Amino acid sequence: MGIVAPTNLNVLITGLSGTGKEHIARLIHEQSHRRDALFVSVDCGAISKDLARSEFFGHMKGSFTSAIQDKEGAFVFADGGTLFLDEIGNLPYEVQVQLLRAIQEQKIKPVRSNQEQRVDVRLIVATNEDLRQAISGKYFREDLYYRVNEFNICLPDLKERQEDIPLFAEYFLEQSNQELQKQVKGFAAQTLEIFMNYPWPGNIRQLKNEVRRSTLLAKGKYILPEDLTKEIRIGLHIETPALSKWQLQEANIIQTALRENGNNKSRAARQIGIDRKTLYNKIKTYNISPE
Repeated sequence: MGIVAPTNLNVLITGLSGTGKEHIARLIHEQSHRRDALFVSVDCGAISKDLARSEFFGHMKGSFTSAIQDKEGAFVFADGGTLFLDEIGNLPYEVQVQLLRAIQEQKIKPVRSNQEQRVDVRLIVATNEDLRQAISGKYFREDLYYRVNEFNICLPDLKERQEDIPLFAEYFLEQSNQELQKQVKGFAAQTLEIFMNYPWPGNIRQLKNEVRRSTLLAKGKYILPEDLTKEIRIGLHIETPALSKWQLQEANIIQTALRENGNNKSRAARQIGIDRKTLYNKIKTYNISPE
């Protein structure tokens, strides 16, 4: 990422949903010479075929029924900066033709306008689809693929790149402090240990939500394990990923009962409605440790 960021190469970021494609795109922008200009993000999956040209290139007043005034498109907003197109594989085929021309010529023409406008835009696109397969199925243009794929970054699941977890956690903490007007300084060592051992099935999106929530709940200067959701804390104690949803719920109930009863197993067993021997067996099965 550090190699391509200072260049003007168009970048294709691939990876499963939630792996942090937009975050990587923003980091590339922030490390480029365009950092002082805008980073404009467009969700291609949310654009209708009829309005796509207007969203990208703008339109003149009266171009269609709802066009009550002139509008500048994403290419103009991002002029001098970076335009991020998320889920580019969702663009209709005919819209891809218009996009290709704008990228090649660095010129755009708003809907119903007779004048072209030159733009200077660095393009970063992302997808969770296999664009090569989409090309074979005639859903994605091959020439557009090579135009946007001057440099490729493939993002694995978060659990496969543990070294990135503390970096993203600190980044999300900074964002959360600003958004929630908090002044949390960091994470307790045990909290980071939980983060490093949790499998993060929801990838970076789940990590961001967890940091945001725990920042809100934190009472001191550091985020403690008790500030985390039960799901994350149980994820540290239960080693096997083969547990069913029902088993996870049962483990959660047991851990809650133990905590509420000061780890007194007899009282916890009575609260749950099972005998003490059964409770011991389940604690062993689920590898539940006292909090």
